[in-house]
Amino acid sequence: MATRYKIDKYTIQLYANDLRGNLTRWATRVIYLYSGRKHVASAYFAREGANAPDAQFSDGHIYFHAQGEQYGPVIDLLRNEKPVYIAWESRSDDIEQNDGDAYFYCGQEPVGEGE
Repeated sequence: MATRYKIDKYTIQLYANDLRGNLTRWATRVIYLYSGRKHVASAYFAREGANAPDAQFSDGHIYFHAQGEQYGPVIDLLRNEKPVYIAWESRSDDIEQNDGDAYFYCGQEPVGEGE
């Protein structure tokens, strides 16, 4: 069964390097996603050379984790398409009980729209 949220608003955080400090981030870009006034999902994008962990779903919140090169397509979708949704679809198996897929999608587009 899938959990889906229509995204109405988003905020973005871009992190600077912390080369001398003790904080090492695997993600340097985060998009916080809102449906209505509720924060329903977060999209984290890995810094160069880091691997993104698996996506997660916890307490109704979707954690979309992706490699850095996915940031451009996601922000393009948020800026240019309407409506936009984020979804979590469980794919539990014997190895990973809480496994699943997190993904973005948009509403139906007319053919030949010319974008």
